[in-house]
Amino acid sequence: MAQGVGGAFKIGYDFEGDHEVSGYGFSGSEDVETGVSLSGELLFHLNSHLDMGFGLTYQIPRSQDDFEGDFNFVPVYGVLRAKLNDSHVAPYFTGHLGYNFFDGDSDYKGTGIYEADLEGGLYWGLGGGIIINKHFLIEMMYSVNNGTVEELGYEFDIEYSKLTLSVGYTF
Repeated sequence: MAQGVGGAFKIGYDFEGDHEVSGYGFSGSEDVETGVSLSGELLFHLNSHLDMGFGLTYQIPRSQDDFEGDFNFVPVYGVLRAKLNDSHVAPYFTGHLGYNFFDGDSDYKGTGIYEADLEGGLYWGLGGGIIINKHFLIEMMYSVNNGTVEELGYEFDIEYSKLTLSVGYTF
């Protein structure tokens, strides 16, 4: 039986990531500049050490070092958080699994007949953090966003991976 419902609001600093494109026997990688993400999670407290729920993250559009245009993903995910204790400083591990929507500006997608179709895909993340005084959290998460780009009949897989340091409030 659940002990209640809670949640978390977080702002994250996305360190430089990796934007990988692959398809038709080719692959390439480009560094992604740092970015900011905003997250909200609704959590069901299963017991004093285990929370389960769902969340949403909005990545403020970001750009690649040597490529025009900005892109972003918006993951919708299930979340599992396992706290090691329930004291004033409670370390935890967390995992995310879900689907993310994929978008880009006209410089990223192109325009007219050269405009690419962007589709989302699998999202996952693993991380850990600490909850301080039952409300403030600091979290480090490695996550991967997947999507596809289709342009002129050719489809390529996109994988954006990054490390995020978040601070937030949990209730």
